[in-house]
Amino acid sequence: MAVAPLYPYKELLPAPIYWLYRGVRTIGVALCFAGFWSGVVMLAWLWLPIVLLWPGTRVEKMHRAHRSMRHGFWFFHWWMRVLRLYCTTSPVKAVRPGNTPVVLVANHPTLCDVTSMVALFPDVVSVARPSFGANPLLSRAVRLTGLVPTGIHMIRECQERLAMGFDVLVFPEGTRSPIGGLHPFHRGAFELAARANVPIVLLKLTCVPSALSKRLPIWRIADRMAVLTIEPFATIEPNPAADSRTLCREIEQRYRDVLGYPASADVADAPQAVGDAQ
Repeated sequence: MAVAPLYPYKELLPAPIYWLYRGVRTIGVALCFAGFWSGVVMLAWLWLPIVLLWPGTRVEKMHRAHRSMRHGFWFFHWWMRVLRLYCTTSPVKAVRPGNTPVVLVANHPTLCDVTSMVALFPDVVSVARPSFGANPLLSRAVRLTGLVPTGIHMIRECQERLAMGFDVLVFPEGTRSPIGGLHPFHRGAFELAARANVPIVLLKLTCVPSALSKRLPIWRIADRMAVLTIEPFATIEPNPAADSRTLCREIEQRYRDVLGYPASADVADAPQAVGDAQ
């Protein structure tokens, strides 16, 4: 897979102008993320308590809180697009092939994959890092909006979210993908789909040029706007009898073929490692 150059303007612009341009872009990203985290805290402690006062069942209240989070994520991505930093696109309007909730499996090229998915498609929740669930400022937003912190009850909680009508987004690598490659897949996503008896939708995420990856922190944002494309490329129908280890290996190789990456002999077998929000 060809990699777009990150800093093409360095050779085109005089050094003082180029580094001023780089500084403005870096400040723009920093302000966007500062606003994002401030917004999450305000959502959790100022807005969600009001939203949850409205009558309804637990499921209705969670969907209502999730919609509030989705609007906030949409605003975050709108600002990133206005500043020509990062935008999200997809050739489809829905990733769910029918009316049945699904497990969404994806590679994980950028820091904003979860917020991109939630902003672009309705009723998508994801697994969150355990530090988010344990953070006193963030745990309230995580729980009330349907996100699932990593832990011993994670698969059970993911099954509950599917039963509530949410699609569960899982990154089987467990962390962000390295540039030009994939980490070995964990089988938790496939075990979840088998236990819940729901389809698996495979999503290909590509970011051009690379941005906000594990090795590209915010101060190394590309010169041009990064475009994240979210593309479903296969649906696997439910099969409770399927072996999650075998399916994990098959799907990992399928991703490597689709993305043009070499095969890997390493497969992570731990069922609890469903994924990560980072």
